[in-house]
Amino acid sequence: MKKKRKDSGTKSILLQWLFPAIVFFLAVTVMLYHYGMTQNESINRKAENSIAAVAKGYAAKVSGYLQRMKSAQEPVSVLMDEMEGQDIPIEKCLSALLSTNLIYSSALVDKDGNGIRNTGERVELDMEKLQESDSGSGTFYICMKDEIIGNTYTIAAVTPLSHYNGYVISYFKPELLKKYITISDYDGRTWFAIMDAHGKLIFSSTQLSTEENFFEYLIANNKNKTAIGTIQDKVPLTKETNLVAKIGKDEIYCAFTPLEVNDWYFAMGVTNSYVDTMKNSELTATRNMVVYIIGALVLFFTLVITVNVINKLRYNDRNRALEQKADTDLLTELNNKIATERKIREYINENRNSQALMFVFDIDNFKKINDTRGHAFGDEVLRSIGMRLKAEFRMSDVIGRVGGDEFVLFLKNIKDESILRRESGRVEDLFRDFKVGQYSKYKVTASIGCAIFPKNADNFEELYKAADKALYKAKQRGKNQLAFYEDEEEEEAGSTEEKQ
Repeated sequence: MKKKRKDSGTKSILLQWLFPAIVFFLAVTVMLYHYGMTQNESINRKAENSIAAVAKGYAAKVSGYLQRMKSAQEPVSVLMDEMEGQDIPIEKCLSALLSTNLIYSSALVDKDGNGIRNTGERVELDMEKLQESDSGSGTFYICMKDEIIGNTYTIAAVTPLSHYNGYVISYFKPELLKKYITISDYDGRTWFAIMDAHGKLIFSSTQLSTEENFFEYLIANNKNKTAIGTIQDKVPLTKETNLVAKIGKDEIYCAFTPLEVNDWYFAMGVTNSYVDTMKNSELTATRNMVVYIIGALVLFFTLVITVNVINKLRYNDRNRALEQKADTDLLTELNNKIATERKIREYINENRNSQALMFVFDIDNFKKINDTRGHAFGDEVLRSIGMRLKAEFRMSDVIGRVGGDEFVLFLKNIKDESILRRESGRVEDLFRDFKVGQYSKYKVTASIGCAIFPKNADNFEELYKAADKALYKAKQRGKNQLAFYEDEEEEEAGSTEEKQ
């Protein structure tokens, strides 16, 4: 009979998990099939997005370099413009621009192109191209040849001077970009370039020379008419652009990002061989994923029942721990206000025929303690009182901190008058010689109010009010003492008799 029940239970468990297991396996199979069908497209898109993101980051870096040139140049230009006609060391002012390692030379020229470098050498420039680029809106950038670097092209930041009627020019050597832009994460044939919207190269890390047209080069080296049409459709560039083209034998993924300088763009190209490496890496990851999924399924159905049993055991423990944490005052580790009130209400509702005592404590001159000895010491006072209360009274009693320096002590099951008086005396004696601080031994006193359940009140609200009134009476009498709610009633009765 037992064997039949055991077999029946086993069959029940198998049936319970068989249907979800079949559904799960089918879902995984469909998912993996779909993933395999879309893998190439996904990897291509991922590669393009990755290249575009890296290109965008480098474009921001180059724009930042050019902006630093402008930021360094404009204050010097303003100074030289305002001091035009005065005997000022021009070479020294120009040399100040070299404080940034992006600038290797600077010059001051008039509208005819005649001027002086920071080294004191004379310079003559062809001003036609420079003046064509001057839009009259402040500092601008141009690509120009410079004899200092072998009559090769450089990027120059140009700031017009209104009084001097000329320009201050800072020269940035594009070769420095190879130092500042690292593409070592890709293969050795990855390249980058700076060009205008029509593809005219300003700088290139490839074998292409400056002022060649990059897009014309791509079209000339592509036999694929679709690719050529795609390139032609995207020129001139107007926004961030991605395209696939060929340079020699290599198919490349190109990303173009605006530099926010003139109509210049930062371009980056990654070869298809590197993308194929990425694909193989992804495919390997996919195969590994399938193995991991199968292994995970086996482990899942093996462990799920064990986990459920363990979780049920832990659930109860965790709930108890969370409830205790939610009920605890962090400073004193006593019950907090909400927990104190709830536990007292529960006792009152469940023990209507028993007797209990509610004490309300208020630390005397607590504000003065905080003001004179600091809040850290005030916290130590509260912690010490909490520890003392927990040590002196039963775990079944309710001890809580309900305010800044206010405590509540609720003593359950007070059977007769003698126990009531004894426990009241114990509470009052707590502060007879209560000292805090390892070195200072600061004496702390408290005013205490006491009310009796159900004699003074038979619900929490009225009982707390009664204890609070007794507390007020203790303070009126001079603090550092305990007063009963009955004292309050007796004094009120005596006062009424005297009036009569």
